[in-house]
Amino acid sequence: MTGFRSLPRNARSCIAIEPLWAFFGPMVAYYMPLYQRQLGLSEVQMGLVNSANIAAGLLFYTLAAPITNKFGRRNTSMWLDFIAWSLSMVLWAISRSFLWFLVAAVTNATVRIVYVSWNLLISEDADDGQRATIFSYINLIGTFGGFTTFAGGMIIASAGIVPAMRGIFWVGAAILTLMFILRYFGTSETKTGVYLKTKTKGQSLLRLVWQQVPSARLALRDPFFIRMTGIYFIGNAVLSIDFFRILYMKDVKGLSSFVVSAVPALSAVVSLVIFFFILPRQKALKNREHLANAFLACLAAQVLFILMPKGSPLSAILIFPSLQASYALLQTFRDTVFMNSTAADQKSDRFSLIQALMMFFSIPVGWLAGLLYSTAPQLPFILASILYAAGFLLARSLHRYEQQR
Repeated sequence: MTGFRSLPRNARSCIAIEPLWAFFGPMVAYYMPLYQRQLGLSEVQMGLVNSANIAAGLLFYTLAAPITNKFGRRNTSMWLDFIAWSLSMVLWAISRSFLWFLVAAVTNATVRIVYVSWNLLISEDADDGQRATIFSYINLIGTFGGFTTFAGGMIIASAGIVPAMRGIFWVGAAILTLMFILRYFGTSETKTGVYLKTKTKGQSLLRLVWQQVPSARLALRDPFFIRMTGIYFIGNAVLSIDFFRILYMKDVKGLSSFVVSAVPALSAVVSLVIFFFILPRQKALKNREHLANAFLACLAAQVLFILMPKGSPLSAILIFPSLQASYALLQTFRDTVFMNSTAADQKSDRFSLIQALMMFFSIPVGWLAGLLYSTAPQLPFILASILYAAGFLLARSLHRYEQQR
């Protein structure tokens, strides 16, 4: 990886404050199933909330490129993050029933617009070699949320799931609001962003949405884009399935609350070793080869997770961190391959399109994962194994089209 100091200013600023999000984001996602269950939601209702988030996200992804191009990567990232995280944290803190979580699922879904604007903000002014470093840092910091997840587990054990989570949501709303303000003043609009803001000035949002149609048709005839869409869908689908992982470890594998809280912290250690000690020694491999290997590693870890002996903390300590670290690699090289293989003036349109397609195909996954878990807890994770195998085959097929590009 290239050095941190050599990265563009936007990337350095975003990476520097990313730990603030990593302190709350992973912890919220990890313990949300326990919080929802304590407030009376069933597994199927949890899945419906996830599917509602995905369905709303599909709508927001269709608006992502027009909004990002018209208002800029920097402005879009700040104002929409206020809705996606600050407001959603408050809604989660005061939630009382299924309906509250449904509303919060919609507000949180605006993060799909931010996902486009923020990815462009941190990577657009970087060169091809720097992007792998940028996404490595971001995903590595995300895994360090495992340490805060462990701390959250201790707070929950002391105060109880509902009081602890409500407190975490209120503090998270305040800290993340501060983070978004710091990011705004630490970054500037990208060169492409300045050009597109000027180009779209005076044009209505509806017109900009309609203008995406021709470029979308062109993208859908691109074999590379189609395969990357499948890869993004798989990455998103397994997240909906992973929502039930904490319930599986407690209900089926009989692991203690301490072990369940501790394994995400170990994931951060494994990720650190992989990103800083193993990957630098794999320079001969191309990004798409790293992506295929990450899918293969996820598949192996997922199968071992299913076969993990009941009540075995040692197995959980060995398997769960390997799975989490492999998924972090998958995200890193998925985004790197896509950004490096897409023309600068097409990045916002194609990135938002690929996210919209990913969300469209993912809509039933949350509901399906909940239904499968209520039928037999192993079934969602068997489905995830099948998806990882398909992802490996898709990643292996990229080389033909990458060479053509």
